[in-house]
Amino acid sequence: MSQLIFHLIGSAHIDPVWLWDYREGLNEGLITCRSILDLMDEDKDVTFIRGEALIYDHIEQADPEMFERIKKHIATGRWDVVGGTYIQADENLPATETLLRNYTRGQQYFTAKFGKPVEVGWSADCFGHTAGLPMILNAAGLKQFAFTRPLKPECALPGTAFWWHGPGESKVLTVRPLCDWYCIERTGMVPRLEQTLREAPQEKTKNQVVLYGLGNHGGGPTRKHLAEIREWAKKHPEIKFVFSTWTKYFRDLQAEIATHPADYIPSFRGEIGYTERGCYTNLAKLKFMYHKAVNAVQQAEATDAIISAKLARKPADLSAPWDSVIFNSFHDILPGTCIERAADMQMAHLGEAIRGADLAEFKAVTALAMQIDTRVDKPAEADMPGPVSMILWNPQPFDFDGYMELESSLDWRPIWKYVHRPTEVPFCVRDSAGKSLPFQPIDAESSFSHPVVPWRKRVIAPVKIPAMGWTMVQMAYVPEDQSPARPTPPQSRAFYSGDAIENGIFKIDTYVGAPGVRIRRNGKLFIEGDGLSAAIFDDPWGSWGKPEWDEQKEATPILNHKLKVSEVKVLETGPYRASLFVRLAGKKSRLDLTIRLYADRDEVEVLARVFFDERLGRMKLLFPVGDRAEYDVPGATVTRGPLGEVPANRWVRVPREGRDGFAFISDSLTGFDASDGVLRATVVRSGRYAFNPKIVEDKSWQPASDSGELKFKFSLTPGTADLPRLAKRLEQQPTYLAVPAKPGPLPRQGSLASIETDGVKLLALKPAADGGGLILRLQESAGRRVAPKVTILGQSITLNEIQAGEIATWSLAGRPAAMAAKRCTVGEI
Repeated sequence: MSQLIFHLIGSAHIDPVWLWDYREGLNEGLITCRSILDLMDEDKDVTFIRGEALIYDHIEQADPEMFERIKKHIATGRWDVVGGTYIQADENLPATETLLRNYTRGQQYFTAKFGKPVEVGWSADCFGHTAGLPMILNAAGLKQFAFTRPLKPECALPGTAFWWHGPGESKVLTVRPLCDWYCIERTGMVPRLEQTLREAPQEKTKNQVVLYGLGNHGGGPTRKHLAEIREWAKKHPEIKFVFSTWTKYFRDLQAEIATHPADYIPSFRGEIGYTERGCYTNLAKLKFMYHKAVNAVQQAEATDAIISAKLARKPADLSAPWDSVIFNSFHDILPGTCIERAADMQMAHLGEAIRGADLAEFKAVTALAMQIDTRVDKPAEADMPGPVSMILWNPQPFDFDGYMELESSLDWRPIWKYVHRPTEVPFCVRDSAGKSLPFQPIDAESSFSHPVVPWRKRVIAPVKIPAMGWTMVQMAYVPEDQSPARPTPPQSRAFYSGDAIENGIFKIDTYVGAPGVRIRRNGKLFIEGDGLSAAIFDDPWGSWGKPEWDEQKEATPILNHKLKVSEVKVLETGPYRASLFVRLAGKKSRLDLTIRLYADRDEVEVLARVFFDERLGRMKLLFPVGDRAEYDVPGATVTRGPLGEVPANRWVRVPREGRDGFAFISDSLTGFDASDGVLRATVVRSGRYAFNPKIVEDKSWQPASDSGELKFKFSLTPGTADLPRLAKRLEQQPTYLAVPAKPGPLPRQGSLASIETDGVKLLALKPAADGGGLILRLQESAGRRVAPKVTILGQSITLNEIQAGEIATWSLAGRPAAMAAKRCTVGEI
């Protein structure tokens, strides 16, 4: 090997939120960066790397003079802007678009403030990296990536430097330094240099990185570090020392690679994990709220963007809700490893995002409704209320053909004629063409407020709503003698028999004392063993979970006890939906399931409410369906066998030989393990906040991180189903609004946008940053090269061809009837 080159890179890791709240974390950015600047002025060799646009933005706003000092050092190359992100997010749990938005948000800030985008992605402390990250990085304009976690004992890799291949043809030049982690102790400089010298000869590349500097709450290089570097360098003239940066290192590494054969450095494909596995499920109440915020913001953005383009109205500014989502993706917030005070603040922040998104969507759909012909039938008799006009909005770029719950007041005051006879009130539902719509009455949410007084009615009805479009319905109280005949229910219907519900495809039953819920599909057990069941497992391992290098780690969780059925009740009896309430109770905790079957739908829908009162324990759903599964992860899918607790996003698919397989879809759950033929989904785990497992004593006065009530949804379906589409339908459902009945230029039913090509997912539809048109982002998910075809505001557009698995972005500009699609980069959106 030719002469080794040690690139000495000074850094200081700053967690905006962890064992402190965001106020202390952001101001630590001010403190640390000022100290580094002073040291750089004193010692002309010192170089420094700093990422996260959030930190720079705080410095710019709070201390403009310091911001200008930073810019001067950036111009000389001594201060290196790295990462390309808004915040150093977790890279296993956020959605694909959230991760991409984190990178694009950062790149846009850095380009605007420093004149160019960041070249090197840098993820010092994230707890593993999704297999789809190379594609996400490429889509954000990044071709180089460095990280330190997971460490070598946790994850073996083919070398310090390697090509990391993602979906399709995506790849990034990736480096994990020889040193163990992203910073050092005050006394750690010489040991780190010795370690690098000892291990470097085993690597092909002569350019090696030596990270140094304090930094788990700011800090950075110290004078002692610098003195020890210089003293050690004198003793090792055989090594070339460079006070460097990530950008310089990668430029030198690429120059070295260019002088060697194509296979000079190895290749790697797949996910880089695992580490800190407790983070996949810790602090469920924050995770559940986070996922709700993500879906609310994405849905509101697409809805508002397309409606605003149609109506030529100013789109809503959703930058603050998006910043909240991105900030709360931070690797000590979303993974649930921060203190209670900080977690409470971040959940309040997420509440602001949900409120902002809901308001934007409400205003947009209302604005659309004011342009739609929403006129209703005349009242049946004098002094009777007219029908209530409703607009049903479908936020997805594919047609909705399914069931919706609709609720409205039938009059401005209760209908006293039917007091004590609320189920006898005659009313009807009509579709956009004025035809009677079949429906099934269900309990209104206010039914316990006025149980004997009829006023509001709620129904479930089969409806069809065009892709990213609307349809109108009306609900009306009618005289008994004018009540229309209700349309005949479908031949295949949802119904009950005894304590079982069925829909011609699934049959579900259980009994008090049973270990679980039995589910049959087409007469055969869909889930073997105890069926759908739940259990409590011992979990003394704290917020981060059991260390990967612990030789005593369990291959499977340690069972404490299983929950048993303590109550069963049929709630709804069809014909369009039948539902069964099942309570699974343990020693102190319970899980309430409302299990629903719909006519003609090959899917089991479950509303879950858990009441958790455990300390140092976790609750899991158990599915004896197999232990090798395909998992949805950010930017990709991966297949895993038994590996302990692993992260996933929206769905898991288990293939079964000779059968359609099994699929689990959820709006909230992100941690799974599979072994011994059983797939387990972690619902909730509870230790103390920011709890270190080395401290095993449990103190009752210290709060448990997830005591109390949590709500989530999931569905079960055959593995042959279109899981990405079903997941979107579960997460972002059609909405409805009662609106004024009035004439308007738009028809009673219409579509504003759709994706015509199967296997192409919508990641984002948003206003262009310059206000000139729309930005459309898609990802191919069927594993084939395709030219996506979309319809936007009535215009059919065939887009540029994209590779298998590729994420691509287009700008759509021009008049609605004549939009031009142009492939665009991060800086243009």
